[in-house]
Amino acid sequence: MDAKKLEREMALAITNSAIGECPEIRRRANLKVPDLDRDTRLDETTTGHVKSFSPYKRNHKGTGLRLSWPNAGDGRRAVVAKLSSHTSQYASSHDNNGPCSSDARIAHVSYADVEMHYNIANPVANVQYTASQSLAVFGHDPVDLGNLLIRISLASETTSAVAALQSLLALSSLHRHDVHSQAVELKISALKSLAAAAGSHFGTTEAAQHVAAGMLLCSFEVHQASCTSGQWLWYLSGVKNLIKATGLDKYPQDSDLAMLLDWVYYFDVLARFTLQHWNRDTTENKSAILNIRAEASQAAPPALTIVELLSEVCDAVSTRPPAGSSVEDVNDYKSFLKILDWRIRSIPVKSMVDDNADASLITELYQLAMLVYLHRATENVLNQTSRTQQHIDRAFTIFSQLDSCVRQFPIFVLGCEARRDDQRAVVLELISRSEKLESSRSFNHVKILMQAIWAQDDLANGDINYWDKLSYIISRCSILPTFV
Repeated sequence: MDAKKLEREMALAITNSAIGECPEIRRRANLKVPDLDRDTRLDETTTGHVKSFSPYKRNHKGTGLRLSWPNAGDGRRAVVAKLSSHTSQYASSHDNNGPCSSDARIAHVSYADVEMHYNIANPVANVQYTASQSLAVFGHDPVDLGNLLIRISLASETTSAVAALQSLLALSSLHRHDVHSQAVELKISALKSLAAAAGSHFGTTEAAQHVAAGMLLCSFEVHQASCTSGQWLWYLSGVKNLIKATGLDKYPQDSDLAMLLDWVYYFDVLARFTLQHWNRDTTENKSAILNIRAEASQAAPPALTIVELLSEVCDAVSTRPPAGSSVEDVNDYKSFLKILDWRIRSIPVKSMVDDNADASLITELYQLAMLVYLHRATENVLNQTSRTQQHIDRAFTIFSQLDSCVRQFPIFVLGCEARRDDQRAVVLELISRSEKLESSRSFNHVKILMQAIWAQDDLANGDINYWDKLSYIISRCSILPTFV
């Protein structure tokens, strides 16, 4: 008997013996479904989804296990891994008669195995490479934020980590398949895990995991318009309370923690912008939500200056002196607005972004939107009508130049200034192009609100008070809009 044939028979005998003696190998050889609940700790929804792709449910004929050694160069019958260094050294000691069976590792897989792998592994990969692009963060790369969230979710096996992972998978599922049962069930599982973790001791890691879970659920609600979309404010409020309670913003901040805090800060500033115009009977907790403010990180990137200025704009327009105020108070207010206006106009737009033309234009849109909103909401007390119109004209020029813009705040504020049909068409076409991107969130609220404001402008015989117009239209929404 030649050496190769003897080697094959010995390998087969050893394999059969191992299958008979080892329960684990025998279990896999018989193609039984593993105990997914125990081994992977997945929730019932995911477990059922994975089991549905089990090889055990396949209708197949013949033997359940087949061992084979392909001929040299035959790539059709096996998946052969690249030889490791020690294997190569071992192989060099053989006679130069071609590769032996011991030189290769064979992966015995079926279509169902590949399908199962896709359904188990791909949600995380989807977050890493695709869904992360839809995360609304300012001054940081959303893909970097997605990678951070994956690391946070897998950093430990605490209940907070499980909540973060379930929230991550819920957002991934929503991003891939829109609103459906699996995404909702994963979201509910994440909420249960957060509730279970509420009584636990929070270190820095657990607090960061809790914040990540809350912000992922917040992102879940703003990604697609649904009946629960208004819950995003609950999650944001809970995250802010947790940060203050645990002192997470007082810890020494590395780049990861800074990115997490800046993410919360961006959402909080845009929430304040919307809340100051949203006057409904359901806003009894509005003051409590506004009283606790998120703060930018100690290592915030230069681009976050824009968000900090937007926060100051929101403060400025909400504290304007009432009618009948003294001349001294009005003059002080004008002086403050002049300084704020100058600071916004002095933003070094080009130095804040990389050599990316679109990013520079979008940053300029934020600058223009803040200037227009500041002067409209303060009833043009600085008497800059012509300059404001120049800002509006420049904004519509940028709209026509951009391929897309997923930032909703500048589109909403500047889009409301469209008075002609051609301007409105430019805005709607930009939104249409943006909605086709993987990184886009739902623009439903933006479009509905803009069209309502356009209708009011068309019906009016003269100018309408800007603040009252925005407040009335936004307050008509039963769900608080977000413009992140």
